Amino acid sequence: MNNQEFIVVDSQVIVNLAGNLQGKIAAQVRETMLKYIENGYYNFKVDFSNVTDINSTGLGMLVNIQKRTLQNGGDIIIHGLHGIVKAAFDRTRLTKAFNILDDNPAVA
Repeated sequence: MNNQEFIVVDSQVIVNLAGNLQGKIAAQVRETMLKYIENGYYNFKVDFSNVTDINSTGLGMLVNIQKRTLQNGGDIIIHGLHGIVKAAFDRTRLTKAFNILDDNPAVA
């Protein structure tokens, strides 16, 4: 099942992901994002609010795409990390490698 949505707003690609970002789904997302890069889109905003799980394939795909965007002067902004998906980013220290927006700022 593919619940991935890609919307171009100005020169940024808004990527809404859902479900498990693993294996075949991660490969499909990678191929779609590479097509956008080939067509001159280098800025992505990726929403993880509806992602329920991610594995090394999904994480590796993001690192690969980020490398391509940075080579072209772009960037990936990630938001909506939560639960085990956020834990996977923390565990692999990818929270330091990516531009991550905090959707739930701590109340002072």
